[in-house]
Amino acid sequence: MSWGRWTFVAFGLLVLCCLLACTSASGEPAPSAPTPTYSSSLRPVIVAARVRVSLPEQERPHLLDDALFTSLTGYRTLDYFSTRRALAGGAHEVILPQWVVDNRGTFIAFEGLATASEIGGSVWLIRHGRRRMARTMNAVSIGLGVQAVVHNYTEPLTSLH
Repeated sequence: MSWGRWTFVAFGLLVLCCLLACTSASGEPAPSAPTPTYSSSLRPVIVAARVRVSLPEQERPHLLDDALFTSLTGYRTLDYFSTRRALAGGAHEVILPQWVVDNRGTFIAFEGLATASEIGGSVWLIRHGRRRMARTMNAVSIGLGVQAVVHNYTEPLTSLH
């Protein structure tokens, strides 16, 4: 099996996205700069009482959200296998460019990045208080994806007969 250059590029982008997601979701507060205790003409010392500001609690994904994420991953996996089966039977890809689905590594990387971006966008919406929008987006995506998978599996195979 020959691994193409684009396979490694796509895999590298997937790893980069995962690393960026892990570092941005660490939840650690930014380090504060030390305040000087001396006065100068350029930077006078202003003494103010520290006020505790209570920020709203960030929401976390619930069990239903985890089930939706699992469903997203499952239908994306089924989409990959059903598309490969339909292509082997003589069908042509309608939505994606043909060069993406012809190369297995590129197609796997595309499906992985699409899954990661859907889940990442959903988590971002949840953390910003838009849980209903995130769940609606996931449900619509799952519905359309399952419809495509069913179409791929019910499409008659022409070259295997």
